[in-house]
Amino acid sequence: MKKLFSLILFAAFVIVGSSFNQANAQPPQGKKMGQVFEKRLNLSEKQKEKAKVIHQKGHEQMKPVMEQMGQKHKEIMTIKKDETLTEEQKQEKIKPIAEQMKELNKQAMEIRKQNSKDFEKILNKKQKKELEKMKAEGRARFEKNHPQRKPREMFGAQEFWNKKPLFPPVKTQPMPKPIPQEK
Repeated sequence: MKKLFSLILFAAFVIVGSSFNQANAQPPQGKKMGQVFEKRLNLSEKQKEKAKVIHQKGHEQMKPVMEQMGQKHKEIMTIKKDETLTEEQKQEKIKPIAEQMKELNKQAMEIRKQNSKDFEKILNKKQKKELEKMKAEGRARFEKNHPQRKPREMFGAQEFWNKKPLFPPVKTQPMPKPIPQEK
């Protein structure tokens, strides 16, 4: 009886908890940021529709590039996992693929830049000024959260690498000379 009661109680908590989460669910981060973006720029309905078309067009242009990048990444991973090749052979096979990925990255950046230019065309002067302000705030926030490091700090704080070892080295006594054995 106790087991049945505890099972029913557990099921009730699960049902109530899941319905509570659904009722208080926030929109995904991307949609939420889009809403803040639209609100802050004070976009009209016409501008929102144009922005949506620009976004869809950019997504369609970006999709094949991203698929190609995914395929290239898989190729690199299979080469890295191939145990029949030496490290030099792996690097030789990876090098041209990495160059192709650089080109694909350039294409993706061009698509993003073009979409950004297309979006800015639908804005008025006041909205463009606000957009520049938003970009500056984003840059400042990024620099605050990602401060530049010196090359030596790349793998952690300098103090960490200069600390004394946790355990001191073991001092060993010299080995005694072997005693000659008689034959």
